Amino acid sequence: MQILVVIGRFIFLGLIYLLLFRLLTALLADLRGRGLLAVQPGQEYGCLEVIAGAELLPKGRLVRIDSKGLRIGRGNHNDIVLPDHFASHEHALFRQQKGITMLEDLGSTNGTWVNGERIRSPVQLVAGDYIKIGSVTFQYSRWENESSKFQ
Repeated sequence: MQILVVIGRFIFLGLIYLLLFRLLTALLADLRGRGLLAVQPGQEYGCLEVIAGAELLPKGRLVRIDSKGLRIGRGNHNDIVLPDHFASHEHALFRQQKGITMLEDLGSTNGTWVNGERIRSPVQLVAGDYIKIGSVTFQYSRWENESSKFQ
């Protein structure tokens, strides 16, 4: 009889540890999905989708932000060239570091805007953020694997 009680206690403890493990993995997955938890470099990329400004860039265009970063501006040397008189030659820089995407305004005249606020220093982007550069609006999201649909 005593052996059954001991076995029952081990099974009960095992179920408690299994429940705690499942809760922890669900919490970590939710934090990663919201962009609040950094992941291993190279596993996940930032992604910009053109929301408005279709006369300059096609609406719906997706652009990946990888470990090399991404420069946006009016000058031909940028990764994304905006033929927009409201964009500076070197307007903004997106950097990917340890699974976190940072956005920095490069001293542009008209500013870089995140969620309706002008940024004055580098800012960490979170999935769902809206970025306005010149007259083009992007929405930031996370992308977990490489795809040929990126341009």
